[in-house]
Amino acid sequence: MMIRRLILLLLVGLLSPIGLVRADGIAVSKADATYEFARSITFTITASSTAPIAQATVFYQSANGTPIKQPADRFTAATQVNLAATIVFTETKPPAFSTIAYWWEITDRAGNTLRTDIYTLTYIDSRFKWIDLTAGVVRVHWVEGDSGFGVTAASIANEALPRIQQQLGVEPPSPIDIYIYPSMDSLRSAVELAGRPWLGGQARPELGVAMVAIPNGDTANIQMRRDIPHELTHLMVFIATTPRYDAVPAWLDEGLATLNEGEPNPTQAVALQEAYAANRLPSLEALCSAMPTNSAEALAAYAQSRGVVQQIVDDYGSAGIQALLAAYHDGATCAGGVERGLNTTLNGIELKWRASLGPISSVTTVARTSGPWIILWIVVAVPLIAVFLIRRPGKRDKKTQ
Repeated sequence: MMIRRLILLLLVGLLSPIGLVRADGIAVSKADATYEFARSITFTITASSTAPIAQATVFYQSANGTPIKQPADRFTAATQVNLAATIVFTETKPPAFSTIAYWWEITDRAGNTLRTDIYTLTYIDSRFKWIDLTAGVVRVHWVEGDSGFGVTAASIANEALPRIQQQLGVEPPSPIDIYIYPSMDSLRSAVELAGRPWLGGQARPELGVAMVAIPNGDTANIQMRRDIPHELTHLMVFIATTPRYDAVPAWLDEGLATLNEGEPNPTQAVALQEAYAANRLPSLEALCSAMPTNSAEALAAYAQSRGVVQQIVDDYGSAGIQALLAAYHDGATCAGGVERGLNTTLNGIELKWRASLGPISSVTTVARTSGPWIILWIVVAVPLIAVFLIRRPGKRDKKTQ
């Protein structure tokens, strides 16, 4: 996919040897790599030379991590050898669906040294037997459900992409991979087995992959229409702001993603109303770096971010969103991006949005008179709250890869 190709080109540019590419007398063939997900990876290669091969080391790098080297497993020096190097994962593990680049350095007893070309491997979560479907620019991979499950997911993604493209002003990756885990626990395990802390959800736009948890059942279609556009928006924001995706404020990134879910989430709307009535809404500045981790605060913050972004769209259109992303692409600060992109202030945007909610006293009255209805919403929406909290992407999480 496009993002993986960009990463690979960067790796090749940084890691390809300068001067010494091949050495007289040494040749290699049959380079390969196999792995047991989250446990180990084994690299193999056949090398020959006019002098006995005496030393070999494999180097590998996943995503934008630091290269790791591993000496070859013990072998007997000979003019032709089958080399292997096994790495057992401990604390450092590749993220699922990342592209692993690897290469060998091989030395013979005559002093010749060869650094091989760079090879690549796509590190898929092989614990599951994935069913694959390609439709347009989308490749859907899922575990449970018939072909209709995959067709629906692909259709929703292909419908959402042109809308997101028009809003953000960037082309989508082609192809784009969507991995649909059968449960929240299975998605959580993919993150934790890769050595990453679970921060409430998964957003790995730097990998060019959307990962969602959607059980095959009666609510699958509803979840797809919410979760797939949400994650695709993160991917597209990443493309628009690379290499400064980390500069994008959490309220903008999550506000755009939540807005593209379609219909507002009623649990978020209730949480926003209650937080505003109690004067507990955070400032927009507080939402620049990350969303709250507390469940009730997070629900309100997502609704708040959605509302602010909707206001920007209403006032400035897609051109305003694209101007903001361009500013953050250039590394602007949270407040500086608003000043440059919209010619206003972060505080000014927030004050206008809060004014649209009406006086706090009025909201408090509504909250009190709507108490029974709020309770009913909460009872009905408990499953939706659980799904939201587990699939909610963590702003800090996306920065760590």
